[in-house]
Amino acid sequence: MLRQIIQAYRTYGMMVEVEGLIRKMFGVAKNIFSASSMALLEQKELDFDLYARDREINDLVVDIRKKLVEHLNISTSHSVGGELVFLKVITDIERVGDYSKNILDLAKLLKEPFTQKAYYKILKDLLPLMESFFDKSEHALFDGAVDEATDVIQGHLKVNQVCEKLLEDLISDEEVKAPEGIALALTARYFKRVSSHLKNVASTAVNPFPHIGYMNPEEPVVPEKKK
Repeated sequence: MLRQIIQAYRTYGMMVEVEGLIRKMFGVAKNIFSASSMALLEQKELDFDLYARDREINDLVVDIRKKLVEHLNISTSHSVGGELVFLKVITDIERVGDYSKNILDLAKLLKEPFTQKAYYKILKDLLPLMESFFDKSEHALFDGAVDEATDVIQGHLKVNQVCEKLLEDLISDEEVKAPEGIALALTARYFKRVSSHLKNVASTAVNPFPHIGYMNPEEPVVPEKKK
């Protein structure tokens, strides 16, 4: 259904602009998430102002909202499904930008590289998977790519389980010093939240609007976690 809505909207010049702006948001969000994560995990210096790029995302949100409201005012169609989806999506992408700032702030606070290599490796190994979520979520939204939406939703389940296990292990690990333990725990929490927001976007390809962000209510894509 969303794919049909997107195709119909592409007949409107203004909605083509909206699609372009949302795609731009994806690109900026992926860039700052990758950069902030590498700054934290690899102490890699940024060659751009990440906070300025995040403000760019915020400006795009405002611009997109204005265009959506304008489209609603001039459109003869009473269906607002696409506009509601886009408003939800840009909020999720904006939150990815916010968490990327949190990751960079944490990198600045961390005085030394992580010494707990086992925990560090767990987080580092999650990074490529999470980076793949950006393009797949974009394709799910604009191309109705159900397979890629499924990949993101299933991938998020893995990220969620890995991060929760890492937190459980950290709490019981008496050898980890408090500063590093806090940094590792926060990184896991930020990764989990970024993954969750991208999962919300991907779910637009498989769920009706009321269920965006959740598993397909009729045919669950991901099995529930066993207790």
